[in-house]
Amino acid sequence: MRHSLTSKKAGNWVDRGASPLPLMQRTLEFYFARHAAEDQVWLARAAEDVFGMVAADATDVQIAGYLKSVARTQGLEFPPQARLHSILLWHIAKAALVRDTATLLLNSDLAAHVSDAPPLGEWLASRLLTPVELAAYRSAGDRVDEE
Repeated sequence: MRHSLTSKKAGNWVDRGASPLPLMQRTLEFYFARHAAEDQVWLARAAEDVFGMVAADATDVQIAGYLKSVARTQGLEFPPQARLHSILLWHIAKAALVRDTATLLLNSDLAAHVSDAPPLGEWLASRLLTPVELAAYRSAGDRVDEE
């Protein structure tokens, strides 16, 4: 059985299973105050870079440093509130990474191995009873001795 943490009818990008990159790019557009068509390429690349940094366990402080380098490369004055925006970008990326990891784990072979496990009673009996007692337990089947 395939599990899904996403819903096409959900009202937000996380629950829909959407990529975080468009939201991250819009966040960077606002942060750098750059909305022109010619800015979209470097903004998209910056969003991808930040996502990759978070996936590689970068901190929000490291992301703020990266934003400073992007501003310098683009010839922009470094905007205020870099830390606030770096925290926002970190959380957007982390939400997507956690969602995707959870979905992968739910759909992994782990679920198949769990369903193959014997019932708890059988598992306990095989570990607690002697071979003779276990044989008697198994021959009794579903009968329960009530005394």
